[in-house]
Amino acid sequence: MTEPVRFEAEEVTPKESGRGMMSEAGPFIASVERLMIRVRSAKLKDHSQMIENLQAWIDRAMNGGIDVLRDGDQILNTLNANVDEMIQSRTMLRRIVFPMAGLTLLAGALAALTVTVSGLEALFLSTPLEIVFAAVIFGIAGSSFAVLLRTVTMQFEYTEKVALFMVGIARPLVGGVLALAVFALFGAGIISLPLVSDQETTTRVAFLAGMGGSGIFAGQLALFAFAFAAGIAESYLTPRVSQGVARVADRISSATR
Repeated sequence: MTEPVRFEAEEVTPKESGRGMMSEAGPFIASVERLMIRVRSAKLKDHSQMIENLQAWIDRAMNGGIDVLRDGDQILNTLNANVDEMIQSRTMLRRIVFPMAGLTLLAGALAALTVTVSGLEALFLSTPLEIVFAAVIFGIAGSSFAVLLRTVTMQFEYTEKVALFMVGIARPLVGGVLALAVFALFGAGIISLPLVSDQETTTRVAFLAGMGGSGIFAGQLALFAFAFAAGIAESYLTPRVSQGVARVADRISSATR
């Protein structure tokens, strides 16, 4: 009876073993490093403990202390949840205060500009400048309303103070630009509605007439309503445009590699 053949285990040098371990742990380590960048970008006062915890997981993965292939996804899900909870709880106040500060500053600037424009008898595309400016203000108001709703419901993912502050300024201005586009579409006749198009013979809205004033035309008020809706639509269009631009950039980047 022949003896069973014995297979000797192939010896692996430490250098080769370490290289294989690092290749397996590479994606896990990269994901944890991205979490560390998120924590640092949030600029929290007490983030050092979380940074040390994440670094400890990186060290364990590099030293083979965890089975990355088996447990890596579960560990990353837990770490992501912990980082999200920490950032959201620590940045709650700033995610309310800074967008509101941006909106307040923008409102003050618009108030000063309104006083300036109201004293001018200028025309813009053969239209009184006050009407054009009022349409832009309604667009800004619509976008500001959307920003305000997202602020009080904590929907903004930004954590940096400057980014949150600029949200309260830049996004309403985009709403104003959309309102100006709506004004141009109606003015050019590309979009035509009887109520909006009739800016002369339509009965004036009497309750909007002040002391000694004549109020505004109902057609003008309808135009302002569409401008306000365009401002609200900014909250839907801006994220989609941003995602589309990011996809195009990724395709161009992958095509040039």
